[in-house]
Amino acid sequence: MSSAHHRAFPFKTVLSLRLLVEYWEERIRSGEVPAFAEQLLAYINQAPELRQPIDDYAVLEKHRTFINFLMTAAIPLATASTDLMAVVEPFNFRAIYTTPAFNAHVDLANFEEQAVANVPGGRITLGKTLRACLMILEKYQDGRIVSSNPKPVLVTLKDNVTGLDRVYKAELSHQFCEIIPHITPEPIDKGIIKFLIEKLYDVDLWLQYFRPGDYTFQGFLILRMIDVTEQEMLSSIKYDLLERQALMQPESFNRIEYKVRSLFGLPDIRMNIAYLDPSNRMVISYPATERWTTLLHTVSDLQGTQRSGSVYERSWSEQRNITVENLQEYPFRSRIEEDLLAEGVRSVLLAPLVDEGETIGMLELVSPAPGQLNPVSAHKMEHVLPMFTTAVKRVKEELSTEVRALIQEECTAIHATVQWRFFEAGVNLMNKRRTNDKAVLEEIVFKDVYPLFGMADVRNSSIERNVAIQRDLQENLVLAGTLLHTFQEHMTLPLLDAAQVKIEEHFARLSRGLVSSDESDVLDFLKQEIHPLLARFESETSLQPAIGHYRAQLDPFFGVVYTRRQAFEESLQQINHTIGACLDDADDEAQKMFPHYFEKYKTDGVEFTLYLGSSLLKDRQFDTYSLQNFRLWQLLTMVDIARKVTSLKATLKAQLDITQLILVHDQPLSIRFRPDERQFDVDGAYDIRYEIVKKRIDKACIKNTGERLTQPGKIAIVYNQVKIEDEYERYFHYLRARNLIEGVVEVLELEPLPGATGLRALRIAVAPEEHGTNGETPSLAAGMEEALRLL
Repeated sequence: MSSAHHRAFPFKTVLSLRLLVEYWEERIRSGEVPAFAEQLLAYINQAPELRQPIDDYAVLEKHRTFINFLMTAAIPLATASTDLMAVVEPFNFRAIYTTPAFNAHVDLANFEEQAVANVPGGRITLGKTLRACLMILEKYQDGRIVSSNPKPVLVTLKDNVTGLDRVYKAELSHQFCEIIPHITPEPIDKGIIKFLIEKLYDVDLWLQYFRPGDYTFQGFLILRMIDVTEQEMLSSIKYDLLERQALMQPESFNRIEYKVRSLFGLPDIRMNIAYLDPSNRMVISYPATERWTTLLHTVSDLQGTQRSGSVYERSWSEQRNITVENLQEYPFRSRIEEDLLAEGVRSVLLAPLVDEGETIGMLELVSPAPGQLNPVSAHKMEHVLPMFTTAVKRVKEELSTEVRALIQEECTAIHATVQWRFFEAGVNLMNKRRTNDKAVLEEIVFKDVYPLFGMADVRNSSIERNVAIQRDLQENLVLAGTLLHTFQEHMTLPLLDAAQVKIEEHFARLSRGLVSSDESDVLDFLKQEIHPLLARFESETSLQPAIGHYRAQLDPFFGVVYTRRQAFEESLQQINHTIGACLDDADDEAQKMFPHYFEKYKTDGVEFTLYLGSSLLKDRQFDTYSLQNFRLWQLLTMVDIARKVTSLKATLKAQLDITQLILVHDQPLSIRFRPDERQFDVDGAYDIRYEIVKKRIDKACIKNTGERLTQPGKIAIVYNQVKIEDEYERYFHYLRARNLIEGVVEVLELEPLPGATGLRALRIAVAPEEHGTNGETPSLAAGMEEALRLL
């Protein structure tokens, strides 16, 4: 990096009006100036000092009126009140003439100390030196290179009134400035010129070719400052919002907030952003350390009674900007407007962040001064709002990605088996995008892989869940009825009688069985009609014990009786965790036998799939021996799951059973990575049948009996090839020898399923754990080696 920008301007400069005088003389001679031209010439001829270099500024003051007129050739008189323009000594920012608009916004005397230019280090001196070198290059070398590479000079100054940044584009005209060489300039090789342009800010390098002692700048420069604050702040905010953590890091958020203030020219406004993910009941507020808490609470409770009718609710639901210029005079204040006034807010601007018709968040600007935020501010907000929407959307997507990664870590064990193939595809994509930026990831397909599918499902989970919900609701209604009866003993109100009737009606309907709308109907009744009564009579001392007893029976989070439902959910979670942990441990051992792709999904139970095959690996071959290994591994794992869940049942709050099933697909298939779903799926019309069977077999029944195939304590193996029976009979022989299964093997024919006919099944009963060898499933590696030797 050059150090020249720390030094003073190196070239000699001389103030002169000669070129301006000659400009007017030429116009007078050509007849372009009207009748008073002769007086102008006479004045010029009587003031020869105006043609000479000016060292004493008293010369300027002596002829001030005349010089001001001459300056109309450089600065139009008609725009002097609006244009920020100044005539200055070459590169020394000493004013010769300035417009009133310039004086109102720029302190020229302290310009170089206060201004920050868009050059390395921000120093004006560096910019001046480079401009001088470029002027010499333009005049004495190949000026086309300079004119073909224009770069606007931007200068940032503090506003005299607000103290905020204002950005100006500085245009420097050298029409009346001449370069006087003290040497005969020699041509510079075009290659060197190109190199200098590439090293634009290496001033020491430039001064080696344009030595300061070889040139003098004589005349004056015309400086024009164009206010580009709005465009530059918008561009700068957009650039800041591209940062991944722009809205989440206090430093970057504060920087953006400052630029928003500069954009509006309002130093006292504060900014806040809140993002809502209603599906996950998550609210994120920026900045993380809240200074204005109203927005966070409002977005969290847009449907709440305290926020109803507020400007926040209107802005969110109507998806439009709303401005309140003076909250004290706002006639329709709700609780939230009162909160704002209490926080010292007097004017507010709300802007919903809308993405594809959905409100995903809200941006809030507030000011302690009335009238600062108004419809004009809202119009400016239209330009910057899409940037914040995009940033919040990106945060939402990145957050979703992180959550999916966490879910994958918790629920789906995808190992490094296929990473090599994705790395290859990524390298190929990178190479393609060097010439085609629209190139997409190539298809990733693995052919001739064998699938192994299994599930351990909670028996009748939907029924058990509905029963738990039904009984909780009934208990809640009984408690509410008892409470209302207590109320009626102390007072006579028709509304209490009406509520009792509704309680009886809801209870009778629930007693006939739970249907889809019953839960929401009862919950709405309790929260909208019963619970408001509690708040209404809570001040009555005689009723407080009854109200306290009622509330003590409710779940503190859900606000209703949740005992049986909670017991069911906790028990289901314990079962799923036990099954998942068992599968993960077993797969860790199985990966050592042969690397493979493994994934599991948790619902009301756990499903898992393995894909095995040579195409998944780069340097190993998969064979029939390995396939048999994994089929036996699957059986041993299912036995282990059954025993662990059986041991777990004694600790469960809800008595739940599991059923287990294995699908044997004897033919290899192809799997393709789906980028939109970020997972593998079967590929091809024939292989789709496997997916159809996999999704439907848990409902399969034994032919001509109506009995469900899956039963607690048993493992069902579904297949459609008779030869599978012989293979699994050998596995059963080993399991029976280890006292892992008991009873006879059932050979069953299944009822046809939609899209799947001719299916058969084997069903075995898992022996109680006390019958096994030391109560443990044998080590997979050792156990399967032993089993395959016996088969």
